[in-house]
Amino acid sequence: MSEVTLREIRSLLSERTVRGENFPATKPLISHYCSTSTLESILKYRQIWLSNPLLMNDLEELRFGMLTGRERFRSNEQLKVALGSQSRYNDFKNPLENLFDGFAKEGAFDVYIACFAQHRRNDDDGLLSMWRGYGANGNGACIVFDTSELNEVDESPLIIGKVEYASRNERIEWIDGIIATFAEILQAHSVPDEELRFASWILFERLLIFTLYTKHSGFHEEQEWRIVYMQHRDQEGLLAKMLDYHIGPRGAEPKLKFDIAPLKGVADEAVLIDKIVHKIILGPTSAADIHRLSVARMLERIGRGALVPKLLSSTIPYRAA
Repeated sequence: MSEVTLREIRSLLSERTVRGENFPATKPLISHYCSTSTLESILKYRQIWLSNPLLMNDLEELRFGMLTGRERFRSNEQLKVALGSQSRYNDFKNPLENLFDGFAKEGAFDVYIACFAQHRRNDDDGLLSMWRGYGANGNGACIVFDTSELNEVDESPLIIGKVEYASRNERIEWIDGIIATFAEILQAHSVPDEELRFASWILFERLLIFTLYTKHSGFHEEQEWRIVYMQHRDQEGLLAKMLDYHIGPRGAEPKLKFDIAPLKGVADEAVLIDKIVHKIILGPTSAADIHRLSVARMLERIGRGALVPKLLSSTIPYRAA
């Protein structure tokens, strides 16, 4: 049995259990459908707001993943064998139970997500379902970002990845696979007793990331990519000043107001709004020409005139009722 650092265990678990496409191995175009007023705010203030998953449509997905992860680790006999004794198993299990308890009560407060749809490079119209659901029923905008302009920053507290879609049973099988792989890693490498609580954190974090990047197959059309911030990964508090709030129809909500700009340890020098915006598609309204001219004027007024040549209007024959 060889010795291994906890960071190496974390890396091994990720390498052996991550599914699908992720940044920077894949650098797609990703789009954000929104109202025209939100488009103005994003471009004017150079900010993307990340929302708390407890207040998003995906709350049930989050609950499903974490509750199932807890149930499956409790019933996993391979973990008990890998840890070698009941006392070592308890030293691992009890901190993990505490992590699940804390997350259920308030831990999810420190997680923030921004959602995007993968965008085909030759698509100048957008998806009708997305216009209806997120683009102000066709009266909004689709802002397309080019992730090929971005470079990976090691140990960044932001994770960029593609959501994987599967049935309920398939996701349970994936969770079992994560736990089984973790048990195999523990069995192959020596983890001192005093570090077992940190090892429990590694499994908890992996199950959390799995939960944040999987959805029911019924949402497959969205081809969603996510930027995720988890405060525990931000050991140096690089984004602490961006943790903020917003008062909306549902009252006060926590937000991470991420500045689209270079920031050491988070985003490289290529993160400039005029550079990473690939194009802006305006929704299929009945007054497309005047809408486009008005948005072009808006871009000039807010200092984003460089984006005017990237402005398009969707030609989908759709008119909101």
